[in-house]
Amino acid sequence: NLRSTQYADGSAIPEVTDGPAWVSTNEGARAAYDNDASNVATFGYLYNWHAVDNSAGLCPAGWVVPNTYEWTTLATELGGGSVAGAEMKSSLLAFPDWGGTNSSGFSGLPGGARSYFNGNYYDQGEYGYWWSASSSGASNAFYRDLSFNDDTFGSSSINQRDGASVRCLLSLDD
Repeated sequence: NLRSTQYADGSAIPEVTDGPAWVSTNEGARAAYDNDASNVATFGYLYNWHAVDNSAGLCPAGWVVPNTYEWTTLATELGGGSVAGAEMKSSLLAFPDWGGTNSSGFSGLPGGARSYFNGNYYDQGEYGYWWSASSSGASNAFYRDLSFNDDTFGSSSINQRDGASVRCLLSLDD
């Protein structure tokens, strides 16, 4: 998962530790789960969608946040969204309660998320959430998720002020 503290243009991505500040911002932001920097090495940062959509570029040059089509293509290549999760989760050796094979090399971990409603953190150890570059209306955006209790690679939309992990995809446009 992405661990960047800067946009591709070198400008800083603000780290927002305060819950009320997280809830109220409409600017790009990042946070370590539970405001604990030791979580970043394993799970990366959680970013709001405003960071994903920032014109400065969240991913390094030549890389992009996958859109819904690209995420769906990955799921299809792995047998479909109902079974792709098993191949995308890190192996039992890397995270025993997670139950994946990592045969895809995705190495997904349950990094949890951060709520737009109250700024609280939730689901670390049980779910991993990854932003899509695709918005879903004026205040939501799409994400993909993996769960500890099944093999699906789910898809839905959440508020753009929620915090989720980010994966970058090599851009074929450059």
